[in-house]
Amino acid sequence: MALRFLALALFVGASVATARAADPIDPVGFPKKGDPGGGVGAFRIWHEGGAWHLRTSTENSVGKKDKIMVFTGSVRTEAKMTVEGNKLEKGNGKTSDAFTVHADGKGFDFVFKTYGAVDQVDFKVPAAAKSLKFKLLIDNDKAPTIRIIIGAEGAHPEKNEFTLPAHPKK
Repeated sequence: MALRFLALALFVGASVATARAADPIDPVGFPKKGDPGGGVGAFRIWHEGGAWHLRTSTENSVGKKDKIMVFTGSVRTEAKMTVEGNKLEKGNGKTSDAFTVHADGKGFDFVFKTYGAVDQVDFKVPAAAKSLKFKLLIDNDKAPTIRIIIGAEGAHPEKNEFTLPAHPKK
């Protein structure tokens, strides 16, 4: 009898752990947690006020590392989106930033060259969009997931390529 109880307890415990691991990330609200990389840069992604926000930051890096970090990636969905740059440096300088909307309007690519600053793009997706697919790189390498901070709870995805619901529940 004790052996059956132990087996049942282990099964239930494993099932609960699996369910928690499968819980979707809640992207609602600005990520309040700071840069987990010790001031070397992070992505912050959140949904607020009917819009999505993708921010890169290295504001804590001044004086620590004289190196511009290059954040690149893409965001993709099933329907046309509107995209607007925010806090971006323009021009051809070594810290110039850019984003390019895909020809079909269903996504964008970005290159943010960041040092001691914040760069951001804001975007809206229509009701027809079901999900957003992100691919994020730092200095042309897979972004460490600890440096991808999502939503008010500061969640991290399992990989640098991940999907979030286009219209998260509040």
